[in-house]
Order: sequence, then structure tokens, then C-alpha cells
Amino acid sequence: MRRLALNADGSLPPLAVPPPRPVLPTSEAAPASAGRRFSADDAPFIDEWVAPRRSAASVSSPPAYEPLLPPLTRPTAPPSRTVSYSSAAEPPPEAYRRSTPVEIPAPAEAAPPAAAPVAPPRSRASARSQATPPTRAMEPEAKPSRRDAKAAAAAARADAKAAQEAEKAAAREAAQQAKLDARSAKADAKAAKAKPTAKASSSIPASRLAVGGTTPVTPPPAPPRKSGGAKVAIIVLAVVLAVALIAGGVAWGLGLIPLGAKAPTAPAASDPLITAADVTPLSSAGWQESTIPETAVCLGEAMPKAERASSRKLFDPANDSALQTLNVYPDDAAATQAYDAAAVLAGTCADGAGLVVSASAISGLADAAQAVQINVQAAKPENHLLLIARTGRNVNVFDFVTADGVPVTTAAQIATSSLNRQCGAGGTCPTSVSVASSLPAAGTPAGWLVPSDLPRITLGAGKWNATDWPTILTHGSQCEGTDLTRVADTTAAGQRALILTGDPKTPTDFGVDEAIYTFADTKPASSLATGLIKAINGCSTQLPTATVVDGPDVRGTGANGIVVSGRTWEITHKTNTSTFIYRVAVVSSGTRVTYWVATPSKTFDFTDADWTAIALRAGQRATQAG
Repeated sequence: MRRLALNADGSLPPLAVPPPRPVLPTSEAAPASAGRRFSADDAPFIDEWVAPRRSAASVSSPPAYEPLLPPLTRPTAPPSRTVSYSSAAEPPPEAYRRSTPVEIPAPAEAAPPAAAPVAPPRSRASARSQATPPTRAMEPEAKPSRRDAKAAAAAARADAKAAQEAEKAAAREAAQQAKLDARSAKADAKAAKAKPTAKASSSIPASRLAVGGTTPVTPPPAPPRKSGGAKVAIIVLAVVLAVALIAGGVAWGLGLIPLGAKAPTAPAASDPLITAADVTPLSSAGWQESTIPETAVCLGEAMPKAERASSRKLFDPANDSALQTLNVYPDDAAATQAYDAAAVLAGTCADGAGLVVSASAISGLADAAQAVQINVQAAKPENHLLLIARTGRNVNVFDFVTADGVPVTTAAQIATSSLNRQCGAGGTCPTSVSVASSLPAAGTPAGWLVPSDLPRITLGAGKWNATDWPTILTHGSQCEGTDLTRVADTTAAGQRALILTGDPKTPTDFGVDEAIYTFADTKPASSLATGLIKAINGCSTQLPTATVVDGPDVRGTGANGIVVSGRTWEITHKTNTSTFIYRVAVVSSGTRVTYWVATPSKTFDFTDADWTAIALRAGQRATQAG
């Protein structure tokens, strides 16, 4: 108050030099232009930090670039004269706030003596405000120029481009890492196969998981990127790796993927039926599977009903085909009965269209197996090979069709592939397969020819039918020299007539008669056969109207190794008004003699080969009577 006291005369005292203005406290906040990096708010901090505030970079972050300018000389005392400072209430433009701050060193003369140290500033912004030259602080803050704005926009575009490039680089790194993981997994799988007894966890390289006693190598820190795109790329890569690790951990935890190995492919279920690869011995052409359900020739729907049944038919461009039917029965006994029934159906082919050509016994393929060659006498003939096999409770029927016929050995080779996939549950597996000629299964009653033993005269037309007679009714060709209805010393005698129907070309009196004479031993049987053969050979001398032409001889083997032998002829009787043609055969087989006679015409007749085959089959069938 003494400074304001008046003189005694009421005048003011002489103007005294005012004391220096008090030093104003330094600002705790600096404008954005001062380079604040992590805040867009210019308001000063209200509360004091317990510890010095850190930036977003932690101690584990990569080292920053070295500053381009020398470090600032921070003041330790107020300046020698009072200066004004600019207010931080108005933030600078956005372009200035984003630009990289450049720290300017304080003038040398502004540095006070080091005798009066003060507390360090609370933030870097306050230090910058103290280091600002007084003359610059007193000037009004200039607005950014158009050039600076363009530079800021260019910097923003550069930042965006750098972010995109960083994301692409991160994606490439992730893809490359995935490839490396896949290669490592393949190598681990190979190692696991080479050492199947080793644990799955030991197949992983220790360098990948930092286990197994090796020290993990810490990679050198990557240089910091100027833009924020690196953070985005790192986040994307981390998410991808996290998802992969979680999925792999779940699969490993469930036992689906052993540690260090690839996910195994689920094994395909064992297919017992033939496949395209199995039928390549028939043809190397492209095989396809038919969707139309079919049954094997001659078997139809007469097979005993099974518990389960499945079938598959394959065909190629040449119209060759392979059909397999698999029937599963409750036990071996039921399967054996079904096998025997299938063998009879194949050996007699009751559908009337098929001719039983031959049969074979197959050993070493299954518990029981046989094959029957069938010729379907359609307008376009088809050669079928039926192969029937029983392995345990399973009964398989294979029907192979080709233009020239299928060898039995080839059919057995194809069936082996399928039977090997069935015999594990029971039954004999294929081993050393061998094939031998045999007889088709006998009909009912056994010992007689069946309609499928006789070929059609006209392809695609006609069906043979059998009628049995308890006594002999035929009179033969008139060249036999004896009454065929009264043969002495027989223990049994009978006749079967076979009539062809359904062929419009068939003559009215066309047919075949079969007479079988059974004796107690081979001597009377041989005597009858010898007498018939002698009489027919000399018929032309006994009957001037008869002409006898010898046919092929009959030679073969019947059931139980019984020898089958005989003769065939073609006999013609001419009168003044008509001509009669007979085909005759006499065949002996052990204690039985079979006599055959047919009544063809000049335009409707068997061939010599067909008639000889019929005669042989008749002698063989006779041996099946027991």
C-alpha cells in the first residue's frame, strides 16, 4: 500500500520502476502443432500421473528410429524476462496435428545457469512449450497454406497405400506359412509311417514347437512401419493363426488328428460285389454300372429267398456285361441248399431259351463252385457263362456275357476278387484255383435229357417240352432188327418224348423219342447196344427202300467216370409216294443203353454236330440216375 500513498502536498510520488512481473506457470498442454502423437484433445491433464506416462510403445516393442535432430536442451529455470505464451484453446488444423513434429533446440543464450534446478516437466508437451523461442511465441499462429494442405493429403494417401501393401504382405506371409505347415505335416506323416510305433507327438520338429530340449530362436525385431496398416495386417494374421490353432486343437483333442500328422482319409467300406477294376480281364474298355435291375439267365426268380440280396451289372461299349448277384442266408446249411438249387436251375435252364452247352467244376475258389456255359438261341445269339460259388453263408451267381464266350479260368479270376472280400466273415477263401470238365446238374427225375439239352432249329423261335411215358412206345426207324417195346432182361425201361412248339416252321410229325434200358450189369447192356448197331449198319441190305449214312461216333465220360460210347446215323426211306428221314443214335453207358430217334424233314433238321452232341449228352445224363 505504500506504493499508492500520496505526497504531503497531495501529488503523486515520482514514478517508481515497477517490480518484475511474476513468472507465470508453464502450460501443461501444448497445441497439436507441437507434435502430440496420441491425443487429439488439447486440454491439459488435470491429475498428476503416479508414474511417468508412457507412449503406446511398450518395452517389448521394436526400437524407434534415431531422431534426425540433436536432443533438446531443456531449461531448468524461468527465462530472464517475462514473455507471453500463446493459448492452447484453439487447436491447429488437422493437417498440422497429423504431421510429424520437429523438435527445435532452444537458443544458447536462453539456457539459464544450472544452479537452480527445478522438477522435470510432467509431459513432453510442456518441455516443448518451454523450449519455444519467445519471439515465435508472441506471433499469432499462422493458418496452414494450400501447399501444406496438399502435402498433408498426399501424406494421408501414402499412409493408406502403405496400409494396403502391409495387408497384402501379411496375407502373402500367411499363405507362405500355410504352405510350410503343409510341407511339415507331409514330412511328419512320412516319418510316422516309417516309425509306426513312435508316439504321434514325437513326429513334430522341436524347432517348430520349441520343445525337445532345443532353445527357441527369437527372430530379430522387424523395423517399424510409419503407417497404421501394419497393425491391421498383424491383427488379420493373428486371427487367421488363432482360428487354425483352435481348429487343430479341437480336432487333436477329439482324437481325430494325431499330433504332427494330417487328417486321415476315411477308409471306403469294403464292397463285396465286382467293380470295374475287377472285370478288366474281360475287356479294357470303359465299364459302366447299369441302373436296371436284372437276374442271371436261367435262374429267374426261382432262387430260394435270402435274408439279404444285392446285385450289380457292369457293361462296356461292346455290349459285354458282367452281372453278380449276392444272396446271404441264415447259416451254412441254408446256403448249401440254395447253392444246390442254383446249380440245378443253371444245369437245366428251365426258361426254354437257353441251350446248356457244357459245365465245369471249379476247385480252390470257395467252399463249392461250378460253371455252366449257356447259349441263348435268340435272333442274335448270346454266350453266357454262369459261375455259382458258395463261401460260408454267401451264395454268389456271376453271369458273364461276351460275343465269343468267356473262358472258365477268366471268370474264376474275376470272381476271386469279389470272393476275397467276402470270405473273411466265414467260408473258404480262394487259393489255388483249378478247372475240370463236368456234367450239368441233373433234372427231375435224374437220368433223362432236359429240354435245354436240345438246340432250337430256328434261331429265336420255338421251345422244347418233355413228356414222360412209363413204357416204351416207339418203333424206331424200322432198321433196328428188334422190337424196341419188348427188350429182354431189363430191370427198368422208359421213354421220354420231346416236342418242339412255338416254331411255325416245325413239321407236323416232327419230334424226338428217347428210350432208356437199364440192366443188372454191363454185359446185357453191351449185348443190346452191339445188336442195335449191327442191325442199323446192315439195314440197306435188309430193306431196299432204306439208305443209311453213318454219322460221327460218340465218345465221352459220364458221372463217376463211366465211359460213354455210341454211334449216330441218318436213315432215309423212300417209297413211291413219300420220303421219310430219321436220325438215330445208340449210346451205351455202363448198365444203361439209350436209344434216340428223331423225325426231321429235308428243310427242318438237326446238324450232324448238334445230333452228336445230343447223343453224348443223353449217355451222360443216363449216368446221373445212379
